Amino acid sequence: MVEVVTLGETMLRLSPVAVSTLEETQQLQVNVGGAEANGAVGIARMGMPAGWITKLVDNSIGRLIARRIQWHGVDTSRIVWSESGRNGIYYLEPGHEPRTTNIIYDRTDSAFTTLHFEEIDWAYFNQARLVHLTGITPALSGEISRLTHQIIDHVKKHEKLISFDVNYRSKLWAPAKAKKILTQIVEKVDILICSLNDAATVFGKSSKDAEEVAQGLLDQFRNRLVVLTLADKGALAFDGRNFWYQDAYQAIIAGAAERGTGNGGYRGGNGSAGGNGNGNGRQNGRQDGRDNGA
Repeated sequence: MVEVVTLGETMLRLSPVAVSTLEETQQLQVNVGGAEANGAVGIARMGMPAGWITKLVDNSIGRLIARRIQWHGVDTSRIVWSESGRNGIYYLEPGHEPRTTNIIYDRTDSAFTTLHFEEIDWAYFNQARLVHLTGITPALSGEISRLTHQIIDHVKKHEKLISFDVNYRSKLWAPAKAKKILTQIVEKVDILICSLNDAATVFGKSSKDAEEVAQGLLDQFRNRLVVLTLADKGALAFDGRNFWYQDAYQAIIAGAAERGTGNGGYRGGNGSAGGNGNGNGRQNGRQDGRDNGA
């Protein structure tokens, strides 16, 4: 039994082995990358049972992707396997000053974009405490956008928690389209996760005051909890009464492509915010209270 289920596409990631550009490199390093799988990995490595659902072609690339995620302790038993089609690939060229990081997607019409309602094991969602989705998924196709709504409606019908990370990707859609589609989604979810930048880009919440932005998002979408990520300043969460703060961890950045995908300290449990595991959560609320970290 898993406590958290995520659903989304994970792709093969190819990047230069040395400090080089894609045009110049003679070798490519093979990894995998996907926001939802990253979330499941982070949760599993903190000791909470997590599962990940996707659709992959049953070939060597698909099996490589599945094994890499499973290696971290994530349950991959509900992957939908296809006998035909293609798995998504992306090329990552890490940035080194003065060059910025560059990503080239090759994911159009991937197996994941053909995932249908009837292929999913819905009982698997039903036994979880929380289901986590991201804004990357509905950006991939109209069919997958409809599936996102179906998943949320099903999960809420069974009285499970839904968390949703906006995770805006400018290479997948324009802000106006993202706002139109995501607004209809995020007003259904229990826990809304959004970066300060994405709140401005997608929803027009351009204030530099993080608490004001969190308040604005919660007032508009009526979620149970809004989590606002603040880059190197950490994150805050707001439930309508209290603000919780989580300091950023000091870490060496090995690759900046998968931004906004590791907010495990604010996921799971009873849907409340705060430090998780070795977190340094603190409350700075309108009411006194203790950290509700799971």
